[in-house]
Amino acid sequence: MRLDRKFYLIAPTLVLVFIVAGVFYTTTRLRQIVAASDNLQRRAEYVMQIERGQRHITNEKAVQLVHLSLEAEHVRTSAIVAANELLITLGAMTLLCCGALLWAIKGVPRTLPLRGPVLFRLSPESSGS
Repeated sequence: MRLDRKFYLIAPTLVLVFIVAGVFYTTTRLRQIVAASDNLQRRAEYVMQIERGQRHITNEKAVQLVHLSLEAEHVRTSAIVAANELLITLGAMTLLCCGALLWAIKGVPRTLPLRGPVLFRLSPESSGS
């Protein structure tokens, strides 16, 4: 079974569309990571109040706070690594699709450039009429 030449152009183009959607998905995920730090100032002020002695917490609460901080750092780091891996994968797929498009375009026979009356001809040339 021989594939149509248009398929060689359509398939990589569709994959490129999905890659663009993946890039937008990745940016929304990175935006969520940044949004998680919105209350960073408030948390930093809380820790500074503890340092200055304005607030008192128990040892168990301090250990819980450190564990929570380490867990948040782990989740954030793994999310950034996953986003990085996704972008690398999408970049490789983009490179392969561009190569496939170049190969498919190279396989399409060239036509003469359209000039003058050829541009405005509505029907094929009639022979001898």
